[in-house]
Amino acid sequence: MNNCVALSRACAWICLFAVQAPAQQIPAAQRAYEEGRKLEAEGNHQQAALRFQEAIDINPELSDAYQQLALSQLHAGRAQEAIKAYLELIQLEPDNKKAMLAAADAYLSLELYDDALALYSRALHLDPRAPEVYYGVGNALFHKKEYADVITTLDKALSIDPSMIPAQRLLASTYLEQGNQAAARKQIEKAIGVIPDSPELKTDLANLLFAEHRIAEAEQYFRSALEVRPDYVPAHLGLAKLYRRGGNPALAIKEVAGVLEQDPENAAAHLEKGQCEYTLGSLDAAASDFQQFTRLEPGSPEGVYLLGLLDLTAGRLNSAVEHFQQAIKVDNQMVDAYYYLAEAAFKNQQYAKARDALGHCLELDPTNRKAIALRTRMAAVEEQGRK
Repeated sequence: MNNCVALSRACAWICLFAVQAPAQQIPAAQRAYEEGRKLEAEGNHQQAALRFQEAIDINPELSDAYQQLALSQLHAGRAQEAIKAYLELIQLEPDNKKAMLAAADAYLSLELYDDALALYSRALHLDPRAPEVYYGVGNALFHKKEYADVITTLDKALSIDPSMIPAQRLLASTYLEQGNQAAARKQIEKAIGVIPDSPELKTDLANLLFAEHRIAEAEQYFRSALEVRPDYVPAHLGLAKLYRRGGNPALAIKEVAGVLEQDPENAAAHLEKGQCEYTLGSLDAAASDFQQFTRLEPGSPEGVYLLGLLDLTAGRLNSAVEHFQQAIKVDNQMVDAYYYLAEAAFKNQQYAKARDALGHCLELDPTNRKAIALRTRMAAVEEQGRK
């Protein structure tokens, strides 16, 4: 009898604990979650992620914690960990379209296009008329260079929401990748008809007109974009480029100076300012801006390539050769870098290196007049040396 009573009491305690434990866990999970939000607001992304994970460990059904954990991981530059959190949230909430889109976008950032497309496809099953999902599909296909499918997909997005600016711009970019400049311009003009006050579209049209040497019209649209949004940086940079190439680098520098006043770390502005200063013959100032650009965009070949041009202009041939080689290491399809490497090496009497660089240049661009002329000069010098 006593054994039965003891067993009954044990069962009662177990049941009481089972009821009380979740009740105790919920406030603890919520506390960890709120601490995570506070840390995230302070910009402490890694510590915030730890708190959100703690909240999930205590209460695995706290869906907001998965969402916030993913965001903290993204802000900390840990896209793979963010995807893991989103996928766990999708497992908890199989109809969570926002989590699917966010995870797919994170896959895109990692260039995992097929994984992104799989999630976009799931999202479309949930909502076949979601323009943002069609845009995501189009973006993934664009990076896979499947341009015909991009056009079909973006047309679907725009048939649902014609005012979707990113889809309009990506469609124009697709036409450009196909080599159809006229179709790209017509697409942007059509988009402006739907969204007349978009500085993005006006600037895109200005850039397309500039590429067609329709300078006055291009300037008009850059200025029109700035009337809508006076601090729109791409329009200021577009005007600066237009002025520099039009022979007015001093006016171009004024446009860029305003951008750098707002954002001293703007890499594109430093690049444009450096090119203007190079045109004006201010080589030290240009070098400073190109160095800033290289610091801000270490994966770009342009900064070191332009530093090579400065060295070549100043007669610093060894440094020029080194900079051109660095640019080629980043982008081995850079025709001008090969050409100027050949020129610098030739002037520095490094004939084997010059021949090799010139060979690569002409392989990429067999009709390059400067390279053909340099090859003739090199042959003459080498012939003279054999006599």
